[in-house]
Amino acid sequence: MKYLKLLVFFLVSMHLSAQQYSSLQLEELGDEALLTYFETILGDSIKAEKVARIYLDRGRDRKDTIMMARGYDRLAQSFSPQTNLTYTDSVIALTEKINHITYPAFGYVLKSYNYYILDEFKKANDNAYVAYSKALATGNLGQQLYVLDRLIFNKVVWGNKKEALALQHKSHDLLMSDGFLEKLYVSTRKTARDSIDSYYTKQKIDSYLSFAICYHYLGQRDSTEYYLKKAKTHIKTKKINYKSSLNYMFLQINMEHYYYKKEYQTSLKYNDLLMKYDDLIDSDFMNIYLFKGLSLYDSGNKTAGLKYLNKADSIFDIGEKLKVQPQDNLLFEKLKNHYVTLNDFKNQNKYLKKQLFLDSLIKTKIVGFESDLIRNIETPTLLKEKEEVAIALRELAASTRQTIILISAIVAIFIFWLLLYIKKQKIYKKRYQILIKQLKDQQLGAMVAVENEINISEEVIADILEKLEGFEKTKKYLQQHISLHSLAQELKTNPNYLSRVINFKRDKNFSQYLNDLRIAYALEEIKNNPRFLKYSIRAIAAECGYTNATSFSRAFYRQTGFYPSFYIKQLLK
Repeated sequence: MKYLKLLVFFLVSMHLSAQQYSSLQLEELGDEALLTYFETILGDSIKAEKVARIYLDRGRDRKDTIMMARGYDRLAQSFSPQTNLTYTDSVIALTEKINHITYPAFGYVLKSYNYYILDEFKKANDNAYVAYSKALATGNLGQQLYVLDRLIFNKVVWGNKKEALALQHKSHDLLMSDGFLEKLYVSTRKTARDSIDSYYTKQKIDSYLSFAICYHYLGQRDSTEYYLKKAKTHIKTKKINYKSSLNYMFLQINMEHYYYKKEYQTSLKYNDLLMKYDDLIDSDFMNIYLFKGLSLYDSGNKTAGLKYLNKADSIFDIGEKLKVQPQDNLLFEKLKNHYVTLNDFKNQNKYLKKQLFLDSLIKTKIVGFESDLIRNIETPTLLKEKEEVAIALRELAASTRQTIILISAIVAIFIFWLLLYIKKQKIYKKRYQILIKQLKDQQLGAMVAVENEINISEEVIADILEKLEGFEKTKKYLQQHISLHSLAQELKTNPNYLSRVINFKRDKNFSQYLNDLRIAYALEEIKNNPRFLKYSIRAIAAECGYTNATSFSRAFYRQTGFYPSFYIKQLLK
């Protein structure tokens, strides 16, 4: 993924070399030269602050709002994220009410980026959405692409992978649209236009890499490999610097991709290439050691594999500025399972604790941010496993009689749950057969309108019922986030009238009405559409208008008496 510096590089040309200037020489530099010099010393907070304040003071003297905003946004790139956020607020406050090609959108971009560095994803994404809407309004394509890229990265790692892929398609379509370069040229400051071709080339390579990352996290290996090859072609054709961040990302995706394809020697080849980079930080080393250890271990060289897995583990314990990710769980899972095979309960328990610790870090990281991560890590499962290990440790010192009692209890519990499961399956099967008969005989029946006094004119009732039929025929009930008020607005009627007509003419409240339509659709599609049988429950839920699988399963059970997973299994038989 691109970083903020790529966007700043595009907004400000970077032709000056990183030479040293005295305070007097800085004062004598022109406005654009001062901004360009700032980019060459970014990372040296003392020098960066001096340059930014000189530019800011010039803006104040001239009462130039945009110059002051540029001064503040440079200050917002010079310090720690907490301090930077104060200056981003100054950028936004200065420019919130003006319509400029760069501001206030860039203020929100900076704010989003600094919240991201602080691992506050909810705030980072909220500000990213604002930045995107502002950039869209002003036609700033560079900012639009940056924000889309950041949202794609967050979603593919922490949230809905399919939504991340949809966003990536949107980003790529924007990049490849007719007249993109011309529009980009018009929306760019004159002093930065020389960098457009270089920027555009890097954007295309990054877009192919983003596709590869999306498909990588979705587990679609062929598509991942396809986009990696496209990126490789462009990197070679455009002679991208070997030590560039784009090439590093290309090598890293290949390393992980070939490990999951079980082509361990190819993964190790890319692993060795990554180790040649000079500016690696602890997070980089941890990931490189992790996949080297996994590839060696899984290819049969367990001793060498454990060596690198332990290196990754030690970085997790003492590394600086680590960015934990869900895949870090691979490290502790592999080490834990290794000690399971050795009946080493002490070390098994050690890595279970680390898994739980990682889980707590991740939960803190994504509070308020839409994600299916917790279900994948399954904290309750880890807690249960930890408890079983603790039991095993105690049993090592217990007598044979206690061991037999424990095993008997476990068997009894297992038998009890097995019998309970069989009983439930029989109940579900009976309900399923009843439902299938109803579907075959087409005896679902139309709901009979309840005769009651609605106190609404017959013309209004007829109009609402006609519009409801259109709503049902066009299957608009499959849209997510439909409410009584939004539907009433769409049908151009009063929410109160709509609610009463549904209650008296459909004999159900609005929520029941919506759920019944969606579940009826789900039953029909699962039964008759082979594509649906290949979907996950979550994907089917999304197709039927639900925002999550839990809500869908509960609604399905309330209407049918069994869960969708059981229904699918029966149809597959």
